[in-house]
Amino acid sequence: MRNLLRVVPLLLLGIAAGCIIYSINPFCTKGKILELKEVGGYWKLNVSAGEDVSKSDITPWKITDNTLITYDKNNKRSDFNIVFFKLKDQLLADITATFPQNNEYWNVTVLPMHVLLKVELGGENMVFVPLNMEWFNKADNEKVKALKSMAYDGNDKTRIYTNSPAEWEFFLENNLNTPELFNDKQKFVLQKIVAVPTAAAAEKK
Repeated sequence: MRNLLRVVPLLLLGIAAGCIIYSINPFCTKGKILELKEVGGYWKLNVSAGEDVSKSDITPWKITDNTLITYDKNNKRSDFNIVFFKLKDQLLADITATFPQNNEYWNVTVLPMHVLLKVELGGENMVFVPLNMEWFNKADNEKVKALKSMAYDGNDKTRIYTNSPAEWEFFLENNLNTPELFNDKQKFVLQKIVAVPTAAAAEKK
């Protein structure tokens, strides 16, 4: 595994360094997976990793058949597998990169690994909030010491977690009420588009 991780240069982690929690395994068991028809369709990106991009001309994102199609500020496309699930009353999403692409969102999962997002649905908006790496890396954080992980290429601040889906579920269910578990400063805010964009705009690469 260590040799495999060495193949990916740290440069490709880009904005991920110090921000993203990576897992080799999914964050949920298959029995927890949900079908959410209401999230299907097109979404306008208004906030990207905490940055207001509402006035940028970004191609709408699309969710279809467990695929999340994203575009960054340069309108470069990247696709992700996306699985929705619920623990207690909290909706969550597990995403993984698919085929090689090069927008800034694909770069953060280029290893490729599983990344967890808290999902908030309300009105026309959907909000994605990633796990908080700063909280995970606190030296006095007793809650994460039971988790299994390895340092990425000797960088102890960027770790690869190796817990099973059942172990992740147990950990998350016991910590969902911890305010620091997710990093609201890195959230993504999307707004539902009722009118379907033109084919040229929607499929721009």
